[in-house]
Amino acid sequence: MKNKNGFTLIETIVAVAILITAITGPMVLAAASLRATRDARNELIATHLAEESIEVIHNIRDNNVTNYPSGSWLTGILPGCDGAGCVVDVTAQDATLVWLPSAIVPCVPDCTTVSPVYYNPNTGLYRQSSSALTSPWVITPFRRSVSVVGVDNPVVPLRQVRIFSTVTFPGFGGTLKTIAVNDDLYNWFPPLK
Repeated sequence: MKNKNGFTLIETIVAVAILITAITGPMVLAAASLRATRDARNELIATHLAEESIEVIHNIRDNNVTNYPSGSWLTGILPGCDGAGCVVDVTAQDATLVWLPSAIVPCVPDCTTVSPVYYNPNTGLYRQSSSALTSPWVITPFRRSVSVVGVDNPVVPLRQVRIFSTVTFPGFGGTLKTIAVNDDLYNWFPPLK
């Protein structure tokens, strides 16, 4: 009888266990990297959505200074975004692509149940509306609320307000994450007395 050399069952099991361990480590690392990438992407989108609403309010203020030289620089901003807060619909523009005061929609009764932000894959735009949107708009996990508070109260007329923009979205494991941005807004051309 010839002597045959080969693997025993124990050697085969050990070899398979080493191979599985060698493959599992990089796979777990790749899965964690994908999850971290998704979370970082969502945080970036949330930050841009928060900043976008502040820019819209800045633009409305700028247009108010031009359209209402008598001093109504907060037209559409207050009382719309004070108290319960508001949502900002960035698609509320006129033919010249100027944001209208109607872009600010007060939350009723408050912003705790604020409407979701929608995404249009055809244009790459995000939009928040007080009513449900249909195709091609796709619902996202983001919720945005904005509030505006007078800084120099009880001075009348106000010369400074603070804008608070908050975007919430589910993070890893379903925990709610919040991105909050704020900025001060000033009356550029207050009536001189």
